[in-house]
Amino acid sequence: MRLSLACMLMCGCHGAAANLATDASMPNSPGSVGSTHMTAGTTGSAPMDGGQVGSMPVAGDSGSLANMGGSTGSMLKERPKIRLLPNVVAGVQGSISMGSNVGSKQSSIRVGSGTNLISLKYYIASIQLCENVDVMGSGFSSASGCIMLYQEHSSTPPDYANYLVTQAQFDMTPDRFIDLMSAAGQTALRRPVTVELPGPDPKAADDDAGVSAAAHVAVFRYGLINFYRPIKATAEFPIVGQPGQYFRTKAITHITTERTVDGMNNTERVQIGDTLSGATEETTYMLNNGGALFTFQQPFVITQADVDAQTEIKVDLVFNPNNFGQAYESDGCIDQPFSAICDPHNNVTIDMPYVRMNPVPRKAGEKTRKETYLMDYAPHSKVRIELYYNDADPEASVQGVDAAVVYDPSATMPTNNVIASNFVSQTGSVTTSNASVTLLDYQRAPNVSGLRRRQNGTATLHCISPGALCVSAGGTAELAYTYVGDGVVSMD
Repeated sequence: MRLSLACMLMCGCHGAAANLATDASMPNSPGSVGSTHMTAGTTGSAPMDGGQVGSMPVAGDSGSLANMGGSTGSMLKERPKIRLLPNVVAGVQGSISMGSNVGSKQSSIRVGSGTNLISLKYYIASIQLCENVDVMGSGFSSASGCIMLYQEHSSTPPDYANYLVTQAQFDMTPDRFIDLMSAAGQTALRRPVTVELPGPDPKAADDDAGVSAAAHVAVFRYGLINFYRPIKATAEFPIVGQPGQYFRTKAITHITTERTVDGMNNTERVQIGDTLSGATEETTYMLNNGGALFTFQQPFVITQADVDAQTEIKVDLVFNPNNFGQAYESDGCIDQPFSAICDPHNNVTIDMPYVRMNPVPRKAGEKTRKETYLMDYAPHSKVRIELYYNDADPEASVQGVDAAVVYDPSATMPTNNVIASNFVSQTGSVTTSNASVTLLDYQRAPNVSGLRRRQNGTATLHCISPGALCVSAGGTAELAYTYVGDGVVSMD
């Protein structure tokens, strides 16, 4: 018996949460809550460390080999099969507006925000759901019980460690870089495959989605998206306080090769042309890690009844391009180690984080929804926090989180986003209006705690280093937030 599973990329569903700078590299930082130059949710090497565990299905192949990781039982017994029908949907949701192209005209540092993201191209190695993963810091290993939603089709993929901007900027290999903002790029992820489910999970428990462990065919706790470090982007950043003016991406003029902060790999920073004039052009840049790992608050369960009924299953890959990235004037950006993209002519840094595409699984008739909150942050800015869930779950368990900085009309200084969401915990219940969420970083340390769902309130920001909001390392700040509302993300 077969199941149908569709993978849906929801462009417009959620902003990337990244921690790309420390107080030393960006003014007015609210206090870094993660390790230096490490994004919340990064997983290390895209095709390494368990990133490609499992079968390697071929498009349209209904007889692909079973995923061997974490399987149990006889190798001769045919396992239930699942039909993966990746279906990328471009659905731009309403943005949270705090003023457009307005700001202090006396600002000595101009900020470009509210990104017009024209193209965003990723070299995606694989997209998986896994039953079990050994999380190691910001990376992972020993992924088991995985099914592959997407696998790159190159017979000779490049070496992850040595594939840098130099190699990527002129790489025109078909289907290698997928534009997440275009219909053609989204279509590239619509490749149906059929794989076998990994078999009963020995770690399954009766409290997994409220289903008896005996009825489990598969229990997925993790979503893994692996990609190479170079990224190609074409974007414009309206300058607050100067209507009609914006910074824009430009072609590369110089590449600087150096070691990553941990000394493990080479990386490259780029200089680009005049960001204040001329046509907007594509630039290629890279960050220190490739990939995203998210742990579901509530495991996603496939039962024998689902298999027997040939239940259709979809996975929404959600992200919001609104307020994705920013550009700002920064003296000496050419010499700043955390300035991945620098316009030396105007001393402009373009800060483009990783896309946090959180996979939200759902069955036929179910919808992916999100709750949106605006939390007070650094002066003249807020953080937009989005919590994604499956509407069939009465507890609305969090299946994905995203955060992005949103500037108000009086913003004069840039600030970096330090909200991590590698892990999520919750106490209480949405059914009794006392659900309280804690967002945790890759070390499972609290980052934001006390966020009461579906209501206004005050949450606690936990800081590792001092900044505009935290007087000292290890300090906390109480931040008021507003519950903006709830809306459907899935488009079918």
